[in-house]
Amino acid sequence: MVFVYARSENGKRIILLDSTRESLRCRQRNRNMDNSKVNHMRFASYKETLKSMKRNNTKVVGPYVFYSMSRL
Repeated sequence: MVFVYARSENGKRIILLDSTRESLRCRQRNRNMDNSKVNHMRFASYKETLKSMKRNNTKVVGPYVFYSMSRL
């Protein structure tokens, strides 16, 4: 398991995800049922997370377990 910092859809919150590399890879390359692309995750580095916590006084939400199965 890998801990990853990701930004929310609006970019104001940082979420801590507990995931595997395979799950994250599947999510980045995934497609919807109508064959349209899924919005990719926007990852944040540890230093970027610390800066946004100091500057914007935001809290890190999580950790959440993120697990997705591949189609194969």
